[in-house]
Amino acid sequence: MTLNISYNWLKEYVKTNLTAVEFAKKLSLHGPSVDRVNELKPNWKKVVIGQIKEIKKHPDADKLSVCQVDVGEKNPLQIVCGAPNIKEGQKVPVVLVGGKVGEIEIKPAKIRGVDSEGMMCSQKELGLGEDHSGIYILPDDVKIGWPLEKVIPLDDAILEIEITSNRPDAMCVIGLGREASAILGEKFLYQEPTPALVAKKTGLPRSLHSLAMTVSVKEPKLCPRYQAIVMTDVKVSPSPLWMQQRLMASGLRPINNLVDITNYILLEFGQPMHVFDYDKLQGGEINVRLAKKNESILALDGKNYELTENNLVIADAKNPVAIAGVMGGELSAATDQTKTIVLESANFDPVSIRKTSRALNLHSESSDLFEKGLSPKNTKPALLRAVELVKELAGGQVASEIFDEKKYHFQPKIIKVTPEKISQVLGVIISPAEIKKILQLLGFEITGNDQELKITVPWWRDRDIEGEHDLVEEVARIHGYHNLPSQLMAGEIPVSYAGRNIFALEEKVKDILVGLELTEVYAYSFTSKKIIKNSSLDLEKHIKIANPLSADFEYLRTDLTPGLLQIISENAGFFPEIKIFELSRVFTKIENDLGREPTKLALAISGSDEESAFLQLKGILEALWQKINLTDVKSELLPAQEYWSAKTVAVKTGNEIIGQLGIINKETLTAFGLKKPVAIFNGDFQTIIALAKLSPSYEPTPKFPGIDLDLSMEINENELYGQVKNSILKTSPLIKQVAFLSVYQGAPQASGGTRKIPDGQKALAIRITYRHDEKTLELIEAQSAHQKVVEKLKQEYNIVVR
Repeated sequence: MTLNISYNWLKEYVKTNLTAVEFAKKLSLHGPSVDRVNELKPNWKKVVIGQIKEIKKHPDADKLSVCQVDVGEKNPLQIVCGAPNIKEGQKVPVVLVGGKVGEIEIKPAKIRGVDSEGMMCSQKELGLGEDHSGIYILPDDVKIGWPLEKVIPLDDAILEIEITSNRPDAMCVIGLGREASAILGEKFLYQEPTPALVAKKTGLPRSLHSLAMTVSVKEPKLCPRYQAIVMTDVKVSPSPLWMQQRLMASGLRPINNLVDITNYILLEFGQPMHVFDYDKLQGGEINVRLAKKNESILALDGKNYELTENNLVIADAKNPVAIAGVMGGELSAATDQTKTIVLESANFDPVSIRKTSRALNLHSESSDLFEKGLSPKNTKPALLRAVELVKELAGGQVASEIFDEKKYHFQPKIIKVTPEKISQVLGVIISPAEIKKILQLLGFEITGNDQELKITVPWWRDRDIEGEHDLVEEVARIHGYHNLPSQLMAGEIPVSYAGRNIFALEEKVKDILVGLELTEVYAYSFTSKKIIKNSSLDLEKHIKIANPLSADFEYLRTDLTPGLLQIISENAGFFPEIKIFELSRVFTKIENDLGREPTKLALAISGSDEESAFLQLKGILEALWQKINLTDVKSELLPAQEYWSAKTVAVKTGNEIIGQLGIINKETLTAFGLKKPVAIFNGDFQTIIALAKLSPSYEPTPKFPGIDLDLSMEINENELYGQVKNSILKTSPLIKQVAFLSVYQGAPQASGGTRKIPDGQKALAIRITYRHDEKTLELIEAQSAHQKVVEKLKQEYNIVVR
């Protein structure tokens, strides 16, 4: 959250002689970051206070007015103006002829045939605020003819401060003053307001008995505290210029003294407040309740909002008069005729406010603060300050006691921490005396001894200080991160597996796969219940996040495949074929443990048909095994499970399973919105790199020639070439190599009398290399071994030789 605050205002709460830029550097180094310092300087020349004496319609323009403006000279100036908010008697800033505002130089002009001798200005034109909807209306007590810089002194700087969402206590002038006092080592100058109030025992004066009011909180869990007070004899008028200037500097538009006071309290105390017109509250009641069915409210933004039974509202005896914590209602708002008001200072449940604000698509400065989580103890000092300002600026008189409905019990947190632990974590020795001083300046109470400190957390930090780690951070930032010792890392990174550098092997595998035309992707480590269900994975085996960002990130993934399927689904419309891989960690759940994080390797190809996708992926894997010197890789048929179809194999080397290769079943493809088949390899990367060889094994060139014999056979279409190959290699020591030639089903691949392959069969052609290690192999010996291969295949696979 970004806050624009007057430096002069901040200096009312901490004594400092630093310039605004020097102060900003100090604050940024130890606390909230100051993004920008805007020095306030007059944006004008020859601007004086004028009073509108007469307004007439322009003879040739419906939207223009001809004004006679008294600027303290002998004759009034005639000024043509198009602003909709001007009235006779108002005092306004006027740029005289020869003056400037911004880059505009004012000269005598004729506007639609009427002479104009100056210009009346908006806040934005003067550089005092963002409002340019109309002329800037000044208070009645300013003197006609005075230069504007005398009326609005601009010797100030506006600090643009970025405050993290866990620090709502610092989202106000008092909170920033408290921070600054700790950082600068100066006294915090805040004093709680003490306006004169009506005593409970004494009661109201006789003349004010008719101003009785009742306050009832029907939903104490959603409204832990509600305070209110009645004030009468108020006079609604513009705020003094010092208050207007501070509000405008913070991006708020001055309206009238009552509304401006609540906005001023919002900036000063970080406590939203609201003003009701007492005479508009039916039955003299305030009820904090949930909205009823079919209720609605006309809000201060001029829009009508349909409420639901989940929306918390402030209501009188009959109707809602405000959307709790979000925005007040138009029908109960204070106007120029208001004489008696009710000041509200309350605390609301942040979740309830957030839900209401989102549901109604209605946001305000108040809802933004309440959503961060404010302390119920902040309502009283803010209310007292408001009473003080209403007395001072609106002439109001207290007409009731403070109504205080609270259903919470504040129990301050006490955290134990040792100075030794703080020094150990920070890597620098900080004395117990300095630790105590830092925490006391921040408002913490300290007991105990130098061996163990008992820290009592102040109420304004109750939401973000949870344990000793937070206290270590507080000490570190005030002591100064720049004062902590720094040392560059030295030595080798202690990450290895079986004596090998994991990072180097990961990079090598990634480079190989990219070279094989695959694209590396990164999927989220978090997943959702829907994705897990779509993948037919076991939800119970997933680790659930305690504080997920949303339902889409509720669990930690146990498998890379769902992420690849999601990526293919999102990109299927852009590419005819997708080849991707991910090398990353998954998270496995272990009883009585947080879990483990094994590294997995997953490859995926989405192609036009299952056969093409499967064979492409199989070929890529064979190339990968060859490049990382992984030998004796074989396949073994597996039953269909989870997201796999019946065409799934276990990829093994020796007795170690290194992964699964197969086609995703149609149910899973449909769940992910995929129409094309997808082949997946899901492997255990740690097992792969443990079995891979960093360099190829040397084998001498054969001394004797080999004999190649081809074999063409009809075999069951479900039999795997890899298993057939393994059976052949075990038949004879003369067999040195088995190579795949071709496979087809159905009609012959070429004419020439070859018969059609029977249904359920496929034609598989292979080439076998026979060689003797000690002599030149005779053809008859090779044929004898070849016949043994045929017999074995007939016995094991019931083949028919073609």
